[in-house]
Amino acid sequence: MMGEVLAFVAAILWGFVPILDKTALIGNVSPYLANLIRSLGALIFLSIVVLVLRDFDLEVFDAKRVSLLMTAGAIAGGLAMVIYYMALKSIGASKAVPITSIYPLFTVIFSAIILRESFDLVRVLLGTALIVIGIVLVSR
Repeated sequence: MMGEVLAFVAAILWGFVPILDKTALIGNVSPYLANLIRSLGALIFLSIVVLVLRDFDLEVFDAKRVSLLMTAGAIAGGLAMVIYYMALKSIGASKAVPITSIYPLFTVIFSAIILRESFDLVRVLLGTALIVIGIVLVSR
């Protein structure tokens, strides 16, 4: 039950943040610099959390793990966020967020191809159809 509550709270926070992002991006604001400033906020917050929790166990972070995490950060926190900010400025939060929310579909595809994970094709196709219908309804 606690996992579900935490996921729900994360969803609320993720639902609110695009309002802050869109408001901050009004005008001639560079999406690159805006993303850098946003990332600094995350860095400061996480630094405080690590210090308070004394979570300094770096032994499990070998070069491969660090490079994977840094690559993920560059892609998700860098490239994708800049593209998302451009979409947010162009079409607004009410359209950009639902469209970008199709990422679980791509996760299923990539996890099947790269990680060789199995999935239920019927459920994925049904879920994909519902996602597409939802995007069409929200975007009109």
